[in-house]
Amino acid sequence: MSNTTLDQTVASLSVSEFAELIRKTIRDEFAELFAATNSNDMQPTPPPIRDIDTIIAGMQATGKYNKNFLTSLRKGMERSQTFCP
Repeated sequence: MSNTTLDQTVASLSVSEFAELIRKTIRDEFAELFAATNSNDMQPTPPPIRDIDTIIAGMQATGKYNKNFLTSLRKGMERSQTFCP
């Protein structure tokens, strides 16, 4: 297809048709990207530190987290199978 024909084709689209064309192109690009990616690369890895006390102490030492947040975090971590209570 020549550039003139392409320009005319794009110019004849409504804004919503053009937006849908862009969305479709992006979806297709992502589908190709995910198909090309090895599925093992996408698997989450467990955290390197699994001791709850160590994690909470490290976060507390930063001074960025309040006591209520850390208490709530500890409860969630204790319910999780990932961390050792």
